[in-house]
Amino acid sequence: MKRKINLETGFVIVSTILLASILISQQGLISVESTIDKSTITIGDLVTYTVIVRRAPEVQVEMPGLAVNLGAFEIRDYEDYEAEEIDGKIVQRTEYLISTFDVGEFEIPPLVIHYILPDDTTKKALQTEKLSILVESLKPSEAGDIRDIKPPLTLPRDYETLILWGAFCLGILLVGLLAIYFWRRKKKGKELFPRKVEPPRPAHEIALEDLNALKESSLLAEGKVKEFYIKISEIIRRYIEGRYFIIALEMTTFDLIENLSAAEIEPTNVQMIQEFLEICDLVKFAKYRPTEEENSTTINKAFEIVDQTKLVYVKSEVEELQPASQDAEVAAKNKAEIVENLQGQN
Repeated sequence: MKRKINLETGFVIVSTILLASILISQQGLISVESTIDKSTITIGDLVTYTVIVRRAPEVQVEMPGLAVNLGAFEIRDYEDYEAEEIDGKIVQRTEYLISTFDVGEFEIPPLVIHYILPDDTTKKALQTEKLSILVESLKPSEAGDIRDIKPPLTLPRDYETLILWGAFCLGILLVGLLAIYFWRRKKKGKELFPRKVEPPRPAHEIALEDLNALKESSLLAEGKVKEFYIKISEIIRRYIEGRYFIIALEMTTFDLIENLSAAEIEPTNVQMIQEFLEICDLVKFAKYRPTEEENSTTINKAFEIVDQTKLVYVKSEVEELQPASQDAEVAAKNKAEIVENLQGQN
């Protein structure tokens, strides 16, 4: 019985040593680290966030791409460096240039690095450490920008009289100019004050006009892909401003999507806008080169965003505002039926 117990104890010890040696060998095969060049910044400052993976040559690694979650931080630029061999290890480095316009203490969440060991098809994962960054508001100068209130300025008597007479003469001049203006309008048979004001054009009409002009332009043919994506992104952002009264041109994509969601807009429309803006950001900030098929898809998605979210003004006996139908042909048919009914009543 004692010999059996000793054998079992020995088996446990050997198994523990083997498991520990396997873990140690895996740790020696691959490691990951993340760093930032600043831990305290002010609003709008740029921070370089670096992810470095050191691995044995036989280990396969999937590096994080551009579409990673960095919390409240926006990716302004992205660089994936060529792998290099240092001391028998393959070193791969990825840098993100990030910034934010919010104040407070934020964390960059851990990034997951997937890898596959030799003679093993199971995909494993490593995580980077989460990093904290303090974002402060712009500080006033140490000398201070708030000064004491100056006492009222007392003008000499001579200047007071001069200013009073000057104000009186200026008032007489303004009254005379207004009288001449009204007399000329009356002589021409016009009303003293214009009444009719042209209503502003609907946001979707302006957006569709700009999209058609951009589609017919030669920017893509000339290879000016980044300029094309900047313009198409601005067209949709201006449309969102006119349609939902959100200052879209001044916001990052992250903040804009949050505002659209808070405005209780249809989630499918918010998702469609987010996908469109993210591909535009890839081209504008990450030097991404889309294919011709992706360019065509982006243009079609811009038209689809306007068509799915636009408002259609329908004139009836009482003017009313109706949301656009999901199908443009159905909306046009409904409008024609309304006009035909009104004509039949007259």
